[in-house]
Amino acid sequence: MSHSIRPATLDDVPMLAQVVLLASRSHCATGVFDLAVPSSDTDRLSAIRAILTTEQVSWCHYTNFLVACVDGEPAAALAGYAAYDQSHLALEKTLVVGMREAGLDDEAISQSFGRTTVFVKVGSEDEAGAWVIEFVACLEAYRRRGLIRALLDAMLERGRERGHDLTQLTILIGNHSAQRAYEQAGFEITYEKTHPEFEAAIGCPGLARMLRRKTQALEVG
Repeated sequence: MSHSIRPATLDDVPMLAQVVLLASRSHCATGVFDLAVPSSDTDRLSAIRAILTTEQVSWCHYTNFLVACVDGEPAAALAGYAAYDQSHLALEKTLVVGMREAGLDDEAISQSFGRTTVFVKVGSEDEAGAWVIEFVACLEAYRRRGLIRALLDAMLERGRERGHDLTQLTILIGNHSAQRAYEQAGFEITYEKTHPEFEAAIGCPGLARMLRRKTQALEVG
């Protein structure tokens, strides 16, 4: 079986929606989209598809993604974008687009934002000038084939081509397999924050920020 890496296209959006939902949950049963759209995975995926295709590019727009294909079939993906890109649609407006697509009215959207504020309790500001990697996931049938590492290397190269010496990603605390994989790619944890309300809502203590500088050597093997 052969694999290839390519930029995402509009045809990939249904698969990318699955990747975003998987990535948001990480090793937990609950993620941000479960809190935002509490009804069903069908509605969550509908919301994510709308977010991926907003008219104005957002941090979660499909054009930010690279896709790994196995024998031509999309199997894994991740996104990369510049921190504080002023051309991007604001986070709140992006989420509203998705929640409206999922059928939420104004009152339900307000309640949704109330539930997702647990992420604010463990969040931090992006690193200035960083290339941000987000929404990293592989479909279950294609795991343990090195696809994520291939995607990660390709996205790091995209960041370097765009002039970024610093790359940032965030993981849920306790996702040890992801942490090890990122450490092997030269990332290190620089910040952790926990909160009991976040743990009650998501099932893990909090978030960890990982950074990789251009000069950091990759671990071999």
